[in-house]
Amino acid sequence: MTSVVRHVEIACDESGFSGGNLVGVGHSPVFAHASIRIEPEIAAELIKHLRHEIGARGTGEYKSPEILRPRRRPVLLWLLGPSSPIYGNAYVHLTDTRFFVLARMIDVLLGGQPVSGIASPGRNARTRPMVLALYGHGEQSYGRSRWQEFLTLSANLFRTNNRWLPKTPVQTFYATVDNMGRSSTAADLREVMDLLRSTRPVAEATRASYLENRKLTPLMEPLLPALNRAVHHWGSYAQTLSVVHDEQSALTPERLADIATAYAANQPGRQLTDVRLVDSSREPRVQIADFVAGIARKLASDQLKDHADPEIAALLGPLVDHQSVWVHPRLE
Repeated sequence: MTSVVRHVEIACDESGFSGGNLVGVGHSPVFAHASIRIEPEIAAELIKHLRHEIGARGTGEYKSPEILRPRRRPVLLWLLGPSSPIYGNAYVHLTDTRFFVLARMIDVLLGGQPVSGIASPGRNARTRPMVLALYGHGEQSYGRSRWQEFLTLSANLFRTNNRWLPKTPVQTFYATVDNMGRSSTAADLREVMDLLRSTRPVAEATRASYLENRKLTPLMEPLLPALNRAVHHWGSYAQTLSVVHDEQSALTPERLADIATAYAANQPGRQLTDVRLVDSSREPRVQIADFVAGIARKLASDQLKDHADPEIAALLGPLVDHQSVWVHPRLE
């Protein structure tokens, strides 16, 4: 049984943040969010040790690429290993951004129930097979260029906060769905496209609600489900929880309130008491979270290319959230 303490504070950072442009050409297909439970003094000593080990000069902040260099492998293995102060005190949420976009789109249009922007997409048992069909066979069936266009249209369908977005995203999306439904040779893809054809009223109503109230928690922002999962994970250890997070414009008071409300409803008697956004260069705990997030994103990106490092995967795997937005084998 998990031992519950009075209060826990965690530090968080991410790697792979690209704003709302989740599937644009050249953007990382992986978003990683890390949360760390560590005392400030221990974190400061750890950063000092890491800087010494990697031969850091000056006072500037060092990021994960420094520790990922081949010649720093012993330092990397030590950081993730049992002798490190973060051992047993780190948690990682992974997002495959292409799967995220497809799953969110399908959940909203075909899930048959309201969808929250802080919920992890792809968990609906009825619609998940549809998402897996699109994710697994879409590019092969339609070709890379057409599939990239569909991913982009899917990502833009519920975005309303960018002046560079297409003027008619709903119309363009459904024209493409109609065209792809007629041209697909795969039966499972044709079935999904046929189902999507009838969902235009849902898409229009969803966009209208976000245009009417621009403070609604956005649907296409993977940072929010990732932080929500971190809060629920660490909150299981404490009566109250606070978060120190690297500064991110996506973390508005309204969105953080959504996470706090969901946490309190899911775990009665528990409370998210505070979320402080800080400059990572001045907060060693957040710098460590950045290291872990960057390591996780690199390893996950390598896994997508079928050459993940097994030694690092064995150390990192136990830290990965089992509800990550991830369809590939777990890193373990």
